[in-house]
Amino acid sequence: PAPMIDSPSSRRYLMLEEFASQAQGYISQRYLAWGLAAVGLLIGSVIIRVVDKSFARFLAKVDYDRTLEILWQRSVKIFLWLILISLIAGNLGFDVSGFIAGLSVTGFVVGFACKDVLSNFAAGMFILIKRPFLVGDTVSVAGVTGEILEVNLAACIIFSTEHETVTVPNAKVWGNPIRNVSRNTKQV
Repeated sequence: PAPMIDSPSSRRYLMLEEFASQAQGYISQRYLAWGLAAVGLLIGSVIIRVVDKSFARFLAKVDYDRTLEILWQRSVKIFLWLILISLIAGNLGFDVSGFIAGLSVTGFVVGFACKDVLSNFAAGMFILIKRPFLVGDTVSVAGVTGEILEVNLAACIIFSTEHETVTVPNAKVWGNPIRNVSRNTKQV
């Protein structure tokens, strides 16, 4: 016997039937898109892994500081993942323009809040790329004279002539004259 349309249970039954029909229609419409998204995610992760390993092999051949190599490798990997996720989300029908705008605003706010850290970081990259001195060199920079113990993205650690370990922020190093006593080999 067919349920009576007037009773509350029959209305719930019709509502559930309509919901199931709509859900089935949505799933059948989006099934292909979600399936392609899963395949795209799988293929994209494999491609990112291959690019990451290839980039690591390339950086192993280049004679730069290991800290800088790790930074570049991680940055490329994060950038590729952001592109992959935004492409997949866009193909699934999500509006990624707000996400991209949010990333840019977040980048601006974080950059402004961390301007000193970022200036040390940028100066550290210049120091690591240009190499005005190496670990073991005797230098005079930012009012400190001594032997370079370590160079990283934030600071240079110098063992001074006063027998003190001095940490000098990279922005101070790069922003001042650097006198490398170890490289003074020109005969007069």
